[in-house]
Amino acid sequence: MNFDELKKSWQEQSTDEDLQNPNLEHYKEVGNIIVKLRKNIKREFISWALCMFFLFMVPILPIYKIEGYAAFAYYFFIIQISLSSLLYYRRFFYLVKSAKKIELLASREHLLKLYYDLKYAVETYRIAAYVMIPQALFLYLIMIAQNRTTVWFDRLYHFRETFQQEPNFIVWMIVSAIVSIILVFLITELMIRAYYSKYVAQIREILDQMETE
Repeated sequence: MNFDELKKSWQEQSTDEDLQNPNLEHYKEVGNIIVKLRKNIKREFISWALCMFFLFMVPILPIYKIEGYAAFAYYFFIIQISLSSLLYYRRFFYLVKSAKKIELLASREHLLKLYYDLKYAVETYRIAAYVMIPQALFLYLIMIAQNRTTVWFDRLYHFRETFQQEPNFIVWMIVSAIVSIILVFLITELMIRAYYSKYVAQIREILDQMETE
């Protein structure tokens, strides 16, 4: 929905009660923000769907050699990640659906609701991403271990004995986990900032301008 469509819809739906002293410049800015948000959500959802499709196919690919209990554990973590992801995408899709209603742009009160809906969706996105880190680490371990998954898990389960006999293995696991967590944290924050946070700030700025007018 571009600004011309928003303006047309506004003209058709406006009432004296909902649109007192309308500022079309603000509506244009918010309309552009919503268009960009919708594109970002759609683009990220497509990328997520492709990524999940690849992950579901991994055990089938001969190169990874994931079989038996390892395959069961792998799909268990995949399902957990999928459900966690759908949690925050549900918030974003609710936001997109709500933003189609022109009355959201008709007053500062409605725009404030849009602002908090977006802010809540972004925080849900961040929390879900961090909650999924342990599952993602297990998936990564299963993928790189290939047919040695059971052996590796057994070594980790008997941590003390393994550390005494194969300290390099434990050190490598710890360093890999720390690096992976840092990378996930940085990528998540960069994506949030590039895709969503700046629009939260822009809407907040518009709200502040409307308050002073």
